[in-house]
Amino acid sequence: MKKSILAVAAALPVLLGVSRAWAYDYMAVGIGTMPCRYWLSTPQLEGEGNTWILGWWTAVDSRNDNHWVGSSTDGNGIILVVKRECQHNPDRLLMNIVDDLFKQWNHPPK
Repeated sequence: MKKSILAVAAALPVLLGVSRAWAYDYMAVGIGTMPCRYWLSTPQLEGEGNTWILGWWTAVDSRNDNHWVGSSTDGNGIILVVKRECQHNPDRLLMNIVDDLFKQWNHPPK
């Protein structure tokens, strides 16, 4: 019985078409997984999102080769840029906006 359960568990990714190549190497939780319009809908959620943004930015920066992305400003500056992008793209996920801005600041156009 135990072997058949293990065999089924091992076969599930193949049967479901799941590939390890598509798997992310991180898990996002919290308000960052919500659309921008949700973050900006109330002052309380905006405060929660501000904290989330700075935590996410710090975590992404710590895994980056250049640990100083965004150092030309401060936390409020980062939040303001994220907020401006979110106001223009209210249906995008907050985490995707932050990731895109991080990438832009890490590799500025030449």
